[in-house]
Parts: sequence; structure tokens; C-alpha cells
Amino acid sequence: MATTFEPELAKPGPYGIELEPGRDYYWCSCGKSKSQPFCDGSHKGTGMTPQKFSVTEKRTYWLCGCKISDGKPFCDGMHNKEKGVRKYNEFLLKKNTALQLELEQTRKRNTAISTGAVILGTVGIAAFIATRLQSK
Repeated sequence: MATTFEPELAKPGPYGIELEPGRDYYWCSCGKSKSQPFCDGSHKGTGMTPQKFSVTEKRTYWLCGCKISDGKPFCDGMHNKEKGVRKYNEFLLKKNTALQLELEQTRKRNTAISTGAVILGTVGIAAFIATRLQSK
């Protein structure tokens, strides 16, 4: 059974980009690109592909950042509708969960470092005392 990849929210609103005619552009449809709103190849393995498009005049175009526009690659305001707001809330919950996990891992790592320092400190003090006692 094939897995369906749900595009990630890149931004909860559009990208205002000045585009020129006579050129092909590749809009990121998966949301993973680090070169938003354009594709950088990060979609590999998702089953998604970028959307090729061109424009007829030089001006600022508003390209979709939420990845759920019905007028892809252009923004149609879907990010302001219930579906877009729900997607943004899911995005925030996922990021919050990831940050909480990272914080917990950092706390555990810091506790382990502190415990190690205490043990090393105790061993060091014991070794110092033993050396002093032997020298007398």
C-alpha cells in the first residue's frame, strides 16, 4: 500500500516574490524545501514533485506558503480559512512537541554531566586526601 505524504506547512501565509516572464519556476509542493517557496529537491522520497510554472509579466506574485491553496502555486487565502487555521495549529503542536522533547533530552544530558562532575570531584578530593595522608 502506498503512503500518502501530507505537505508540511512552510509558512502560514504567502510569499511575495517578484517574478519575471520567460523563465520556468518550480514551486515547492511538499513544504520541506529550505529555499521556500521554491523547490530544492527535499521532496525526494515523499512521492511529491514540485509544480513547474511561469508568468507572463514582471511583478510581485503571492505564492502559497501553507501548501493547501486550491490555486497552487498562487495563494488563494486558504491559510485564513478553517482548513488553513487547523493546519497551522497542527504545525504549532508538532513543533511544540519537538521542542518539549528536545528540552527533556537537554535536561537529562545536563543532569548526567552534573552527576559526573560530582563523582569526579568526589574522587578527586578522595585522591588528594589520600596523597596528603601518605606524605605524612
